[in-house]
Amino acid sequence: METNQSVGRDERPAIRRREVVFTSGGEECVAWLYTAPDLTGPRPTVIMGHGLGAVREMRLDAYAERFAEADWSVLVFDYRHLGASGGQPRQLLDIGKQRADWHAALAFARTLPEVDADQIALWGTSFGGGHVLQVASEDPRLAAVIAQCPFTDGPASLRSRVRTGPLSVAALVAVGILDTIGSWFGAKPILLPMAGTPWMPAFVASTDALAGSSALLPARTRLSRRTSALLKRLPSLRAQVSKNIELTDLDGPTAIGRDSMWGVLSGANGEFAAANALAARLVLHLPFDRPGRALAGSRTPTLLCVCDNDKAAPADATRRHARGLAHVRVRNYPCDHFDIYVGDHFENVIRDQIDFLATQFDNTAQLAR
Repeated sequence: METNQSVGRDERPAIRRREVVFTSGGEECVAWLYTAPDLTGPRPTVIMGHGLGAVREMRLDAYAERFAEADWSVLVFDYRHLGASGGQPRQLLDIGKQRADWHAALAFARTLPEVDADQIALWGTSFGGGHVLQVASEDPRLAAVIAQCPFTDGPASLRSRVRTGPLSVAALVAVGILDTIGSWFGAKPILLPMAGTPWMPAFVASTDALAGSSALLPARTRLSRRTSALLKRLPSLRAQVSKNIELTDLDGPTAIGRDSMWGVLSGANGEFAAANALAARLVLHLPFDRPGRALAGSRTPTLLCVCDNDKAAPADATRRHARGLAHVRVRNYPCDHFDIYVGDHFENVIRDQIDFLATQFDNTAQLAR
């Protein structure tokens, strides 16, 4: 389905966006393909994927529109088991599968007439920022990589997480063990919140995680009936959720989406669904994942957009992995993990990213001549 996606700027033609599907591991990955209205022939292309348990609607469209305005094609996909993509069980995050999804997206993009196969950049944020570093080390044909507030070092993130809530980490690990054992016998995943307060057994837990993550959702996003009831009983917790999130009427005839304890978030017209939940088994793998080390094995020009106050993906660890690497450029922003997606910080980072990509695409074009 093709739509004209307004970019909200005077005297600019609408960006074209259509939904496309590609296959990864036998399952469907659903994606948006953006193209500039005056597209003629294959164009430099940005492939985009989100972070820990997040979906396309969580502000990736804002970045994609800016890249499309620069006259580039953009492919924005949901990982298997999440969002609009296929895969059972739902809300499963398997690190190896997600990186296979990146390779599948690359292979698919290289078949599209809108895409210059020799001028493709990867753009990943948060957990996806770590994925693109690893994938770039395995695919030297890439023109550029952008990793925004990237997860680069599992041990560093674990230490940061323990400092913010050691008891909740212990609970998270205990449930992760139970979920892993259950998976051996085909049991349904035990879901724990992706983002939460420091006392919650959440993967990202801080005083601003709920507010920051919920602010990425479109206005008038609705919570499930069950989570709405919970927040009404806990007004202090409700106060931490972005004001663009609405509660479901508890007396209404139906719940919104799957009625999860952690809240399935649904577009006001049912156009998307995303749960603040992930299968707990992931926690046993996170401390051993260090995609920042892949930087040393790549020669692809790379921009790291680092949040100085990041608690989820510690900035010092990322800068340490980049130290002394000539192909890596680091830009620092005085903000926390979720701040970079909105407001002035978004405007600053998207300007830097467009400048970086324009330079790299131009360099690649010159080498091809």
